[in-house]
Amino acid sequence: MRTKLPLKFFRTKSPLQGFTLTENLVSLIVLSITLTAMLPAFMNFGLQNAKNRQLTGATSVANSVMNDLRSQSMTELDAQLGKTVLTNLPEQNGNKYQVDQYICTKSSTLNPDNPNGTCSTTVGENDFARQILIEVKAPHNPNETIYRVQTVFSRLRS
Repeated sequence: MRTKLPLKFFRTKSPLQGFTLTENLVSLIVLSITLTAMLPAFMNFGLQNAKNRQLTGATSVANSVMNDLRSQSMTELDAQLGKTVLTNLPEQNGNKYQVDQYICTKSSTLNPDNPNGTCSTTVGENDFARQILIEVKAPHNPNETIYRVQTVFSRLRS
């Protein structure tokens, strides 16, 4: 026959008992320390995500403008020589962008850091190329350029 030993220490709690106040406080302290350590990472992730959305929209706008320019003839490009500010562009990702478009002749090198001072608008007899610089400005800060693309369009001699 078996002898019964008192198993007072091994008995389970009854289902009606909950956590003690101390257990709850310790779990809240651990949770708050964890959240405090992770909060800067979440903030940086949100800021980086917003910058990436803005850059994606700016790239899309620049591609759209460049595709429009590719479809134009050389005489149509000559009518737009110099700086043109484009503001009536479709919204991208909920943002309206401003685009500065520079179309210059090949007689001088177009400097992206100072396009106003280096953009030549005189068309020579042997000018078969046009330099094009597209600058997309930030939606809420027109002094900040978020995307810049530069290319050269040329035509073959006829």
